[in-house]
Amino acid sequence: MGAVAFLIDIIVENLVLWKWAISQMIIEYSSWGYALLTFVAFSALFGGIASILTVFLGPGAAGSGTVELIAYCNGVAYPNFFGARTLFVKVIGNALAVASGLCIGKEGPLAHTGAIVGHAVLYMPFSSFARFRNEKDKREIACAGAAAGVAAAFGSPIGGTLFMYELSHPSTFWSFGLTWKIFFCSSISTFVLNILSCLKNREDVSITNAGIIKFGSYE
Repeated sequence: MGAVAFLIDIIVENLVLWKWAISQMIIEYSSWGYALLTFVAFSALFGGIASILTVFLGPGAAGSGTVELIAYCNGVAYPNFFGARTLFVKVIGNALAVASGLCIGKEGPLAHTGAIVGHAVLYMPFSSFARFRNEKDKREIACAGAAAGVAAAFGSPIGGTLFMYELSHPSTFWSFGLTWKIFFCSSISTFVLNILSCLKNREDVSITNAGIIKFGSYE
């Protein structure tokens, strides 16, 4: 999940930089008016592609996914909530929507993305994973994936764990042992994202790049 969050961050960063670079070039060679139209056109294009992908390819990826995740944790089967198409549209559509400048973020979608990734892990071609393909274990590992997604967003393993604890209420499947397992999963996600971010920026490995939501620096 840390690697998936890193991928989303890279896509958003490059799309935004590309959009601004083209608009800046038009300002230098033409006028502010054409630059503004170009900027708006690219924003509309990114948002339009995200919408088309959601409507026609992966309708299960619509919205943040948080409400559907609450329903799933409490025993409600939501159609197309998991699946390869939903994962693809969630990752690409979220990146495009954020890059378009819409008033949305990555936090809720990352929880849904993490749940799908966690669910998909159980279906990897390993015979030892087959015994976990029951409703109880699938629900628990989906919660672990969702917590890892939130932890990757904010660089907070404790926050991701408590987020999923809150979403699972009033379901009774949560246990003290599960809390520690999900916390460990969230920590690994944050650690992997941190390493990848440091490698990308060619920095020494530290804990300063733990989350993809940036609040700026304070001195």
